Amino acid sequence: MELLDLRLTRVVIHEVFQRTDDKARVAPKYGNALEHLDGDAIDALRNRIISAMASPAKCLQMAVDKTANGSMFALTCQLVESDDALFVEQSKQTADLLADAQKYRNIPGGILVAFAGSAGVPARRLIGVIKAEVHNGFTREQANGIMALKFLKDLLLTAQTKLYKIGLFIEAIPNAQGAPVERWQSFIYDETLTLSNRDGAAQYFYDGFLGCKFLESSARNTKTFHDLTKAFIKGMDIPETDRVGLNNALVTYLRTDQSPTVSVAAFGVAYLAEVDARDAYERHMRAAEFPVVAVAKDLADINTALRLRKLTFRNQVRLIAPAEGFDNLVKIESIEGDPDARGNRSRWTLLTVKADISGQE
Repeated sequence: MELLDLRLTRVVIHEVFQRTDDKARVAPKYGNALEHLDGDAIDALRNRIISAMASPAKCLQMAVDKTANGSMFALTCQLVESDDALFVEQSKQTADLLADAQKYRNIPGGILVAFAGSAGVPARRLIGVIKAEVHNGFTREQANGIMALKFLKDLLLTAQTKLYKIGLFIEAIPNAQGAPVERWQSFIYDETLTLSNRDGAAQYFYDGFLGCKFLESSARNTKTFHDLTKAFIKGMDIPETDRVGLNNALVTYLRTDQSPTVSVAAFGVAYLAEVDARDAYERHMRAAEFPVVAVAKDLADINTALRLRKLTFRNQVRLIAPAEGFDNLVKIESIEGDPDARGNRSRWTLLTVKADISGQE
């Protein structure tokens, strides 16, 4: 998500705590005033938010699921209209919601940053929350010409800090009409969204806390990702054997990879070795208006297409094989064919099927 011309108008912080050994909820510690940040501080916070939300693999657009009184969405609709004093008071409810959502002992506490502002041209109002874990660190200090290290406790949102999450509600269109839920878009950023863990740990945050869910169009998005990526591979100026390998990689990425999301950036980094190819792939997907952020994976619309791999040769010979584990079933090599009457050699394909013939038709 690109946050152009992001402006932060109000910021307040609260603290939430890890549950006790018997899983009892610990009451949050509330901030009682807006944070007055100087220019450097507000720029640093803006840059952290912009950088995080622009991460294709770790930022997801969501759908608002819970809108009842007491939900984060209902609170967003109140916060965006509040004055400074009311913003501080109402934002305390965000800390309560997060403390309620953190139902398990293994979920750490942290600082909750609630902020209001706008982004885009024309400006669209937004409400956001950041959960950041604190850590210790050092800074340098110079006195009387001597450089020394100074130990600092409870640092958060530094450039090296990765353990944080962001929830963002932003107006879809400024001053739009219609039901409140139709006028807002929701996004999350979660640093823990990796190939091995893109869901479980984040669920308490996007579902329990923010009241969001994966977009209902995830099956359509997954099919679009599959079709657009296949079209890009088909148009690449590469040997056919390499094209076969990339199509196999696409099947592996969608069927075997345990990630619950698909991402243009993740596929490009994993399977397109050349930087130019990755850039071209990203331009191809952007031109087709496919989301640059990761989208939830749903194979419902392409399960049939992913079941079999079909290769057609120029002499009308066809090969059909299971898509899963294709590389382990068939070996494909490009070789030079016999010379024609003029001595020219065309390219042939050598197929090795790693099994005996079991039947014929």
